[in-house]
Amino acid sequence: MSPEDLTSLSSKEFSTVLNADPVLAELRSRLVDRKDFIQGTFDALLLTGGDRIGDLPVLPLTAAKWAFLWTVENPFVIGADQASAIDLDIFLYVLACPDLRKLDFSLTSLPVEARDYAAATGLETNQLIREIQSVIANAFSPLAMLPRSDGDGAGEVFYDGVWLAWIASIAVRESGMPYDRVIHEIPLSLVCNFYVSWRRRESIDGDQIRRPQNGEIMDQINARVEELGKEFLSQKVQ
Repeated sequence: MSPEDLTSLSSKEFSTVLNADPVLAELRSRLVDRKDFIQGTFDALLLTGGDRIGDLPVLPLTAAKWAFLWTVENPFVIGADQASAIDLDIFLYVLACPDLRKLDFSLTSLPVEARDYAAATGLETNQLIREIQSVIANAFSPLAMLPRSDGDGAGEVFYDGVWLAWIASIAVRESGMPYDRVIHEIPLSLVCNFYVSWRRRESIDGDQIRRPQNGEIMDQINARVEELGKEFLSQKVQ
């Protein structure tokens, strides 16, 4: 590869191509940070009581909190592209809440009740967003052990209230805990762990459930970057 080609592939223009490529985005989403994977499992098994995001004390993300955030259509939960300052406040308010069953105000008052929770962290917005995304990634990290489907997306899973009710019912059977405790008290990561354990034992693909391996995914990412690079350079020539 010539110095000119290397310069072209180091440009912002090619970086824009890489960032916009849906294939690369999908592959990157499958990469698992081993530290996050272990931390999520460790926290779940020890039933740790809480942590901090910046200066703000928070509690584990539970199934009930996830369902609540889905109900109010918080973008971090429903997968929307952008989040407002109010969305940040609400996510943090719910995460810090000891027990959603004791809320004594209407949903219309939620933005007022949650005001300034983001500011209480003392973090810049971009850093705060990364922290929230890390909380969510840790909560669902056990599911990374499941084999991925090669289908066309028709069976896409939405982690809404219906999904949570189903997975929580499995966690109840696996753990022997009351349903109310599974929903409101134990971390969502532990609920996911119970589901993975059940599926490993009961499903026909149970032998394929294992800790995720990033090496193969990185090979696919590198191959895709190389493919896009060749296309980009060929268009430059034209």
